[in-house]
Amino acid sequence: MASAHPDGDESSETNSLQMAPPVTAEEAVTNSLRRAIREGVLVPGQRLTQSEIAGQLGVSRIPLRDALRRLEVESLVHIDGHKGARVTVLTPQDVAEIYEMRVLLEARCMTYAVDNLSEEAAQDLSEAAVASEDDSLSPGESFNRRRSFYGDLYHHANRPRMRRTIMQLRDNVDRYHLLSDREHAHHAHKELADAISERDGAKAAEVLVDHIVEARDDLIAELGGEV
Repeated sequence: MASAHPDGDESSETNSLQMAPPVTAEEAVTNSLRRAIREGVLVPGQRLTQSEIAGQLGVSRIPLRDALRRLEVESLVHIDGHKGARVTVLTPQDVAEIYEMRVLLEARCMTYAVDNLSEEAAQDLSEAAVASEDDSLSPGESFNRRRSFYGDLYHHANRPRMRRTIMQLRDNVDRYHLLSDREHAHHAHKELADAISERDGAKAAEVLVDHIVEARDDLIAELGGEV
C-alpha cells in the first residue's frame, strides 16, 4: 500500500533501499593496478615495488599486499617470496592455453548472448561493434571500447561466472596486443555486427572463433612460438 507524505502526496514505499557499500582501499588499489596492467602502463615482467606504488597511490602497504594477492589469482601478477611481485609474463604455451579456453567459453557465451537479445539491444550492440573499430581512436581508446562492447554483450548471456572468467582471460592476452599496437581485423567486427543485428547466435560465434584463432596465432608468433 502506498504511504502518504506530510504534504498529502502519495508515493511507493522505499523502506527496503540500502546504501551500496563504499569501495575499500584494497578494492581501489586492485582496480587501479588491474587497469594499469591491462592498458600497458605496467608491462609484462615489470617489478612492482611496494614502497613506490604505495606512495604513488597514497595508501599503506597492507591494502597493496592484499591487492597484489588478488591480482595473482587473476594471473596478472606473479609473486615470488624472495624477489617480490612482477607483472606476469606469458609464454607461447600460456597463450595457447588461454586461447583454447577462450574459444570454448566465448563461443558458448556469444551464442547465449546473441540469441537472448531483444531487437533494440541487438541494434545497439551491432552499432557498438562497428564503433569499437573507429580509426580515429587511439590504441588505448579502441582497446577500452572493445572491452566494454564484449562485456556488455556477454552480460546478455546471463552467465555471470562465465562472463567473469572470459573477461579475465581477455585481459591476460589483450594487454600484449595493445602493447604491440597490432591492427585488429576490422572485417571480423563488421561480420560480427551483422550477425548480432540478425540475432544469429551461431553465426556470431563462428565469426568470433575465427577472429580469436587469428589473434592467437599472431600473438604466439610474436612471442617466438610455433603456431
